[in-house]
Amino acid sequence: MGRLLALIGISLTVLYAVFSWWLIGDRVHTLLSMGLNEVGDFLAGAFGPVAILWLVLGYFQQGIELRQGTAALNFQGEELRNAVEQQRLLATVSLKTLEHEREARLEEAVRYRQSLRPILHLQSVKVEFEEGYWKVSCRLFNDGAQIFGLTLVLHKGANEHHFTTFRTLDRGSSADFNCMWHKDSPGDVAAIEVIYSERDGAEGNCRFIPDCDISVGGIGFVREES
Repeated sequence: MGRLLALIGISLTVLYAVFSWWLIGDRVHTLLSMGLNEVGDFLAGAFGPVAILWLVLGYFQQGIELRQGTAALNFQGEELRNAVEQQRLLATVSLKTLEHEREARLEEAVRYRQSLRPILHLQSVKVEFEEGYWKVSCRLFNDGAQIFGLTLVLHKGANEHHFTTFRTLDRGSSADFNCMWHKDSPGDVAAIEVIYSERDGAEGNCRFIPDCDISVGGIGFVREES
């Protein structure tokens, strides 16, 4: 568009010059006899239309450039908005990816933690009553991970009695032990607690209580849920 305006201006200027020469060309020699103020008035009148023409063309050219600059700024603004939107989408995807990775790590940690835990069962083999004491022969089974440093504690009322320890208890193995308590000892329920260490050193415990009233013969123990 700017080139077109320039061509229009040049063309009109040439046409005006040709018209002016046709109009006053044979009287140019009279300029020599005019005063300076009259020559100035003549030149102003002769070149005034050309100056106005180029002023108008410059005004239109400036308007075109302003519109082009505005369009360029709008385009840059749109590109910036698109870039911001893309960055927002990338950030959202990254956050979701990080969240999924965090959940996966948590699940892996939970699975690892569960893989280190034992699955303990306690079974009474024999129950006897002698000289005012209940005597129970028990067997502890482990169907889970290997554990170390087992300590078995008898809870009766507010009293605790550490009655036996084992170094290890492997997966699929069992250990036999005996415990006893006086018939008149305080507390209604005798509970057996197993305290142990897992393979990574974490401490764990499991508590068993009788599933029925204690009587001579046999009794079962069930895990007390915490």
